[in-house]
Amino acid sequence: MKTPLGKLITGAPIETMPKLKVHVQKTKPAKVTTVGDVVSRETLTAGIPVNLRIVDQLTLRKQISQLEIKAERIYRVSNPAGVITKEAWDTIKRAVQDNEAVIYVEGEEDLLAIPAILESPDSAIVVYGQPSQGIVVVTASPDMKTEVRKMVNRMTEE
Repeated sequence: MKTPLGKLITGAPIETMPKLKVHVQKTKPAKVTTVGDVVSRETLTAGIPVNLRIVDQLTLRKQISQLEIKAERIYRVSNPAGVITKEAWDTIKRAVQDNEAVIYVEGEEDLLAIPAILESPDSAIVVYGQPSQGIVVVTASPDMKTEVRKMVNRMTEE
C-alpha cells in the first residue's frame, strides 16, 4: 500500500478535508468508507458523511487517544499486522451494508482498505491515509476492483 491505489490528495488534514468534502458533494458516492484513525477522525471533525469507519487506535503504529465514534453498528475484530483475516474481511462485507458503522480493529487496519474496496458497491469511495503525504481516495469501480483482485491473488494464503 506504499503506492496509492487511487487519487492522492496531498497536504495536512486542514488542506485535504475541504477537498475531500467537495469531492464527496460532487460525486455523491454510493458509500464512503474511511480506513485509519486520522482520516476517520478528520472526516468526523469536518462533517463529511461516512458510512463505515475502520480504526485500530494507532497512528504510525503508536497508540493514540481513544477515538469514540457514535454509529448505528459497532464491530470488533482481530487483524494482526501485515495480514487480512477472514474475520476482518467478513465483518467489512457485513458492515458495508449498514448505513453507519465502525469497526474497531485489535491489531492493524492498514491492509483492510483492500477488502473495503472489493466489498463496496460500485461508485463507493474508500479513503485511507498516506503517511506524511495526505489521503488517498479510491473509487470502487469495476476496473479498480479487478486491479485490487489481482493484488490479492498475488498474496499468500495462510
